[in-house]
Parts: sequence; structure tokens; C-alpha cells
Amino acid sequence: MRIGINLLNLAGDRYGGVEHYVKNLIWHLAQVGENVTLFLFMNRPYRDLFPDDVINIKQILFKDKGNESKVIEAIHEFRIDVWFCPLHKSYISNIPVPSVATIHDVLHTAYPHFVPGEKEWNNQYYDHYSSQLDAVITVSEFSKNEIIKQVKIPEEKVYAIYQDVPIEFNQSLNKNQTQLIKKKYQLPNHYALYPASYNPHKNHLTLLKAILLLRNKYKKHIPLVLTGYTQESNTIYLSVKHFLKEHRLEKQIHILGYVPPKDMPYIFENSSFLIFPSLYEGFGIPLVEAMKTKTPMVCSNRGSIPEIAADAALFFNPEDPKDIALQILKVCKKKTMNELIKRGKKRAKSFSLERSASDTIKVFQSVLH
Repeated sequence: MRIGINLLNLAGDRYGGVEHYVKNLIWHLAQVGENVTLFLFMNRPYRDLFPDDVINIKQILFKDKGNESKVIEAIHEFRIDVWFCPLHKSYISNIPVPSVATIHDVLHTAYPHFVPGEKEWNNQYYDHYSSQLDAVITVSEFSKNEIIKQVKIPEEKVYAIYQDVPIEFNQSLNKNQTQLIKKKYQLPNHYALYPASYNPHKNHLTLLKAILLLRNKYKKHIPLVLTGYTQESNTIYLSVKHFLKEHRLEKQIHILGYVPPKDMPYIFENSSFLIFPSLYEGFGIPLVEAMKTKTPMVCSNRGSIPEIAADAALFFNPEDPKDIALQILKVCKKKTMNELIKRGKKRAKSFSLERSASDTIKVFQSVLH
């Protein structure tokens, strides 16, 4: 089977959850698929992500990612059997072979004001392309149900396939490296961790209000480490910095910015617990990262989060700082921590890169047949 993968919209040098999903999935598709060749359609070489010395991974480079006619010519030239679009809104019309796309979430239907184009424009986009897709892959049962209900894609076309963590989290950690990372980032001895981009639905300010409440009302000083790419032009990031200054929290809240993937497992390993106040997730990779590093979790009860975390987390209303604060107080108890770690270790077995790739291959086979 010759699979064309549309990576023409792949981001630059720093990658988010979707890009990590693509990287890990492609590597494992190449490993688990018998008689499978992957043709990566890209507008620049990504040899650090997809080395060109793997026999069944081929890179096809384009100067202009918007030239759809050139893409269709290449599909014919390389005798592509199935066309796959794993990136958000990277669809192309009139593809001459069966077409599969990943829709990670439909955030625009729950929080239209958080997404460019809001609800109407985004729904029109999906209306235009949905009839041309032979199958849609998504990353949770929650997202599957939302896609069926909100975007009106027929249920028989939509497949929920769980992701797994980046490869770095499935490798054994080096104890010496744990200490080196702690020193490198000047991490406190105990801290809560929130790894997230500075987007509105990530809900940073409500979390900070809970941290402030813990300090002022409950006399509990909880250091917090934030990771995620920072830009001075990002209004959410600027509002976080302003809040810290206004409430004299600069020494308690540690903003690390972008952290390379190889360091992230150690940031988890050094933490006391993961705090995850997101208002909406299609999956929630940090939840599985926490499970794989034996990190207790305190999480929002919205979106896919209760499905992915299951019984391995304490849950709160992400719009209520007091509820967040109270659940943080609970997770600080040693007995609670140990029980959540035990449950997380068991729940982590539900997520596998090999299984994800194998189930994706089955979707490709189904549209061929």
C-alpha cells in the first residue's frame, strides 16, 4: 500500500501536540505496516523528524505548498493508493484516490471566540470537504461524538484511535539526567507542572487565581512550573506575566518557555503533580505523559480529559478557582498521590504507539476495500 501523507502545512522548528502526533505516527506506520510505503508531501526537508534513509519513507518536496494541481500530478506519478491528511485543515479538493483525514478536535464549536473564523466559517470549511473524505480519524470517543454531532460527518466514517506519548516518554529515564535537568532549569524541590501553549482554552489565569487563593486563604505555597513556547506578541502570555507581577507571584511561578522534547520527561519526573485546567481538549497528551512518568494528576472535568485520565486523576471545575485549590490540597496528601500513581500506571497501558499505527493502517485498508 502506497500512502501519500500531506505535510505541506507542517509547522516550523517548534512543535505542538499535533506535530508530535504526526511524527510519532509516521515512524510507527513505517514499522508496523507490512508492504507499506509512506510518501511524505512537504515543502521543506525535515530530516531531523523523518530521515531520508528509511527504506519505506520517501520525501516528496514542493516549492509551493498551495499548488494543488502539482500535488495531484504527484499522486498519479507515485501511484498513491490512499491520501492521508493528519494536520489540522490541510485538506485538498478533487483527490483522485481514497482520502482520510485526522480531525483532532472541534474546539470552534464549543468556544467559537477562541478560534480564528469562529463557528460559521469553520463549519463551512468542514462542510466543503467532509463529503470528499472517505474516513475521518480522531483521537478520543469525546472528539468522535462531537464531530458527528457538531460537524455532521456520518458516524460510519469516523474512527476514534487513541494517541500515545512522544517516544521520549517511552524510554527509561536516567537518574543522573533527572538531577542535571533540575539544575539546568533551576527547578524547585517540589512543584506543580502545567505544560501548555498560551491559548485561551488552556485557562492559565484561572489556575493562577487558584494558586493565589492557596497562598492567601489556605497559607499553602505551591510552586508552579509552566512550559510552552512564549511570544511577547501573545496576549495570553502577556496577561500571565501581568498577573504574576500584580500579585507578587514571580518567584513562585517559573516560566520555562519552550522545552526540548528530550528534556520534558525529566520535567515531569521532577514534579510533584500535573495540574491540567484546560477548558477543552480533543485528547490531552500531557495526561498520558504524566501516567508514563508516574506523576499524579489534578485535572479539569471538561472535554476529553475525564475519558483519557479515567480514574487516575482528581477532577475540578476549571472555571472555579476555589474548586481547583481544594483539589490541589487533596493531591498534596501522600496517600492520595500514591493511589493516583498506581491508577495512572494501570491506565497508561491503554495507550500504545504500535496499536495507534496498526489501527490507522486498518482505516486505510477499509477505504481501499
